[in-house]
Amino acid sequence: MAKDTLRLDKAVAHNFDVPRNYAAKIIKSGLVSVNDEVITDPSCKISIDSDIVLDGNEVSAKDGFKKRVFMLNKPSGYVCADRDNNNPIVINLFADVPKFTSMHCVGRLDIDTTGLILVTDDGDLNHRVTSPKSMVTKTYLVTTRDEIVQKDVDLFKKGLKHHEEKCRYKGALLEILSEREALVTVTEGRFHEVKRLFECVNNEVVELKRLYIGSLKLSDELEEGEYMELDEQDIEQLFIPYEKFNQE
Repeated sequence: MAKDTLRLDKAVAHNFDVPRNYAAKIIKSGLVSVNDEVITDPSCKISIDSDIVLDGNEVSAKDGFKKRVFMLNKPSGYVCADRDNNNPIVINLFADVPKFTSMHCVGRLDIDTTGLILVTDDGDLNHRVTSPKSMVTKTYLVTTRDEIVQKDVDLFKKGLKHHEEKCRYKGALLEILSEREALVTVTEGRFHEVKRLFECVNNEVVELKRLYIGSLKLSDELEEGEYMELDEQDIEQLFIPYEKFNQE
């Protein structure tokens, strides 16, 4: 089958979020039209640019195959796993989105960490963002138990070794905002990385919120638990480092 064509039953199933066998049944019943023509053969090949109408709802055939990328302002108390028996999962915040169960979090935020996380059904993009080779920067707003001092800035930049880790952390950018508040930018995304960096300097993170992935900033318009779909320009920002990371 040519790349610019697809079976009608597959197009109906994807666009109207119904099982393939049910799509075939309603097509055979004469309930589906393509470019204003009723087609009753589920195996009929149609152009991916065709317009499909079912029950008065018109869609473009290709829309059901478009990869979706969302920015979510993650609330505390949610986990980024695909399933969890004890805690609510991030994906369920997208219950109003068609085929939301096919989407996954890009990386993870701890259950008590809030802020920017991506949710997508684009596996290639997910891999690009999370791969260590991509060196995508992630920037967090941190509130600590004790004072953050200038010496910490230098230690973060050099890279720190945590007693529970075999390898040193790569250099991180620490920007002090106030006595107990700072921005931290990392590139590795290792387990509990920001929290453990502060443990290395005998401090403790009490609040953690991710504000940036690359140069893409968490929208000020999103309350916790709200999300918005991203466009190509937004996605490009993911791979542009946080502006101050390479200036220090």
